[in-house]
Amino acid sequence: MVAFPPQPNDGVHLMIMSRTRPTPRWTTYHAAFFGIELPDTVPATIQDRAYTSPYTWIDSEGAVDDITSSRIRQSVDAAMAARGFSKDTSNPDLAISYQVPTTERTSFSTINSGWGGGGWGMGGWGMGMGTSTTTQQNWTEGSLILAVFDGSSKNMVWTGTATTDLDQNRTPQERQELVDEAVGKLLEDFPPGS
Repeated sequence: MVAFPPQPNDGVHLMIMSRTRPTPRWTTYHAAFFGIELPDTVPATIQDRAYTSPYTWIDSEGAVDDITSSRIRQSVDAAMAARGFSKDTSNPDLAISYQVPTTERTSFSTINSGWGGGGWGMGGWGMGMGTSTTTQQNWTEGSLILAVFDGSSKNMVWTGTATTDLDQNRTPQERQELVDEAVGKLLEDFPPGS
């Protein structure tokens, strides 16, 4: 997992988390059964690629507006097409869903100026002056959680999360670029084993 702590007004920060479940190879089972070690040239696990290309969208939880939903779906569709997947609502092997939870965040910054201290010296007791200024910054942190399910078993086979600060002052183009960047990072290692 790669994480960058979000700082308000400091650009885009993503936290990417991806989970896959590798499958042990039969040679791994046999090695464990017979108590022998696998040669370094034999991988212990594989990533199943038994899925074919068709996928569909399923209802997503969370209240996002139609424009944001469209941005997310278009970006995911483009990234999936680049990986050889195609949308097919009639006979999909995979189903994709997303959530967009938000959290209000606050941080505090304190700046000290001046000098201070005291002590006994040549002229007697002395002191200095200083000031401190503390500012509060509020921002909204949003996450895009993308989940991929097996079309027949309905089990989740992959999930990824991207988190960033949401700036309401971004232009529509900047918002689309933010979604595209998040989806690109999310799907960087999708499908598993690629």
